Amino acid sequence: MSQAYGPYSPCRVANGFVYSAGQIGAVEGKAPADVQSQVRQALKNLADVLEEAGSGLDMVVKTTVFLTDMSHYAAMNEVYAAEFTKAGVAPARSCIAVAELPRVADRPLLVEIEAVALLREYTA
Repeated sequence: MSQAYGPYSPCRVANGFVYSAGQIGAVEGKAPADVQSQVRQALKNLADVLEEAGSGLDMVVKTTVFLTDMSHYAAMNEVYAAEFTKAGVAPARSCIAVAELPRVADRPLLVEIEAVALLREYTA
């Protein structure tokens, strides 16, 4: 399962749902400089966590996106929409501006994405 940057699980499964921790746009402490690349990586990290738990991006019912700067909203939305269109789903979503995200990468994090998804075994 993906690395957690603190005392928490990357996800938990309960009552047919997967609840993910927030996924950031970094791998092994390395983050790209631009928001679109960070969104793409955060969604890849999210997909990996969901797949390991028996779900996937196509099973997501709700996301919460945290942005450190709302001027990045359009750029985030472009990548987000493309990835979920490929997955064939348009989950409910909230987008929240935050002052900053934890400093766990080599450059400032611009986005974090968490999700609630159905388990595949409960949708057959």
